[in-house]
Amino acid sequence: MSTTEQPPEVFSGPLGGELRRRLLEVTGRARRLLGVEPAVAAAPGRAAEELRELASALATGLDHAGGVAAPLAAEHAAALERLRQRYESRFDALARVQAVLAELRNVTAPAEMLGRAPAVLCRGSTFSRAILSLVRGGAMVAEVAHFEGDAGGAKVVLEQLRADPPRLEHPLLETELLRRRRATIVVDAQVHPGIDRRMAKLMGWKSYAAAPLLFGADAVGVIHADRGRHEGLDVLDRDVLWEFASGLAQAYESASLRRTLRQEREQMRAFLEWLNARSAAMSDAALTLDPSRPAAPSPPEPLDRGPGHGTDDRLVFQGLLTRRELEVLRLMAEGNTNRAIADALVIADGTVKFHVNGILRKLHVANRAEAVSRYLRLLGIPAP
Repeated sequence: MSTTEQPPEVFSGPLGGELRRRLLEVTGRARRLLGVEPAVAAAPGRAAEELRELASALATGLDHAGGVAAPLAAEHAAALERLRQRYESRFDALARVQAVLAELRNVTAPAEMLGRAPAVLCRGSTFSRAILSLVRGGAMVAEVAHFEGDAGGAKVVLEQLRADPPRLEHPLLETELLRRRRATIVVDAQVHPGIDRRMAKLMGWKSYAAAPLLFGADAVGVIHADRGRHEGLDVLDRDVLWEFASGLAQAYESASLRRTLRQEREQMRAFLEWLNARSAAMSDAALTLDPSRPAAPSPPEPLDRGPGHGTDDRLVFQGLLTRRELEVLRLMAEGNTNRAIADALVIADGTVKFHVNGILRKLHVANRAEAVSRYLRLLGIPAP
């Protein structure tokens, strides 16, 4: 083909004209979107060149977009990494709290549990100082204090707080804390209007966390915790303290319930032992007759008679069998089983067996039949 010849027409015929129109429309839109100068009047055979120009502009635009998007993608990835680290830190912190709470749940004495709580809190968190106070007489009375590596400082602070405990009055922060029943964090203790200034000065607080102790429906105390003088805290520290305070309350209630049940069980055991002793004393006491009492003019009651005979068996077995054993022996002589004897005397089957063994031993016989035979023989009643 010579250089003067026109390139062959790609779009020929009616269909080619429609395709050319659509191509021009699409490439025009593409140029506008890419910011490319409008093309001169499209000449036949210029479609391929038009598309190459648009492809080059698109590649340039993508390169520019990539240069802008890369920093944004890096910033987004860094934000996701910070979020992941924050989540893992929170998960680890709360897991540590649950681990030390398991230690407190093994303590059976509620008072001992409260006494150990501040030290356990510091060991299971990033806190280095903790004070547990109880509400008494409208005041916040410090009970236990723990300062990591500073037992002397904890003792001094505890003594001073006990000497003059803060009153739970408005606008003290702890008053609102107990009312709302939730933990809080004080970011700047120097300017907060609800802080007890004497306590803040004594502790040297810059920032601290506080949580109420809720035992059942009652708010009975407050736990304060920090990381030492002039150290700041954040919301994770507040959540850690609240997790610990909630777990401590549950453990305390459980220990108190176990103690109450244990005391009631001991009282019930002591009562049953006393009752058994009294019952045994009444049942096993030997039957004695009062010689000063005049003899009854009438014959003995049928219950006091031997089967089929008028002899009073109490006179025969006096000093040998107890009253209860004699009753059991009478019923044995009438042919009753242990169950029937138990029903008649309103006692347990085991108690009947106990009395039967006592009868056999005292009458020097080997079995029930021999015991009945001797009973009848001593009463002068012929055996059936």
